[in-house]
Formats: sequence, C-alpha cells, structure tokens
Amino acid sequence: MASDKKVLVIPCSGIGKPIGTVSRETTYEIVENLAKGKAETVCLALLTSQDKETIDKVKNNYCITLDGCAKHCAKKNTEECGKIPDKSYMILKFAAANPDKKPQGIIDIGDGGKALVDTISDTIAKDVDSLLENRMEFLK
Repeated sequence: MASDKKVLVIPCSGIGKPIGTVSRETTYEIVENLAKGKAETVCLALLTSQDKETIDKVKNNYCITLDGCAKHCAKKNTEECGKIPDKSYMILKFAAANPDKKPQGIIDIGDGGKALVDTISDTIAKDVDSLLENRMEFLK
C-alpha cells in the first residue's frame, strides 16, 4: 500500500573501520529514535546478494545511503538493484567538517564519535521528514 511507504536508511558495512561504525550507529539512531515508524533499514549483505525481498523493499521505498569511504558500497549496491538513492551521504565528509567530533575506535567510538553520530543523525532525520512530506504534498 502506497501510504505505507517508508524511508530506508542503508549504511555501509565498514567492518573494521571507525567510520563504518559511525555509519551503522547513525542508522540505528535514526530508525530507533529520531524517525521511528518513518524510517527502516535493510542489511547491505542481503542487497549485495540480490535477495528478492530486500530488493523489492528498496525499489518500493525512499532510500538514503550512508557510505564510509570512496568505494560507495551502499550507494552502488542500491543502484545495482535498480534504485537511485533519493539522498546519498559520505560519512567522511561529515567527519572532515566536524574535526572536533572524531571517533576513537571501532567497537567503542567514544564521545567524539557519538557526537558525530548525533550531528549526522539530525541532518538525515530532517531528510526523512522532507522526503515523506514532499510525497504527501504530491498526493494532495
């Protein structure tokens, strides 16, 4: 049903890198707190492995991708399944713009990393609202 359309936040895996952890933690903050009920996430590995249910979900919802590095795995895999992301972000750009908010480690990103997550999450939560509001304007 069209009214059930959500915004999918698709983070990179970024395993073994603090920025990858920031990407995932940002996604959790958005889907569990800031945009609960409006945003969801999907497993990038399912998208990469061409899981039909995941691809259908991506194609039928708005998508925001969060990539940690120049490989753009989240964006490229979203495009590979036939969906151009509605918004696409490079987490490193947020880190460069906020040098005082630096993640300290991979498992525990520390206070600086958590502050970076908050900054990014606030921006993306606004995008979630904007995408859904624009859709509602279109339906009027």
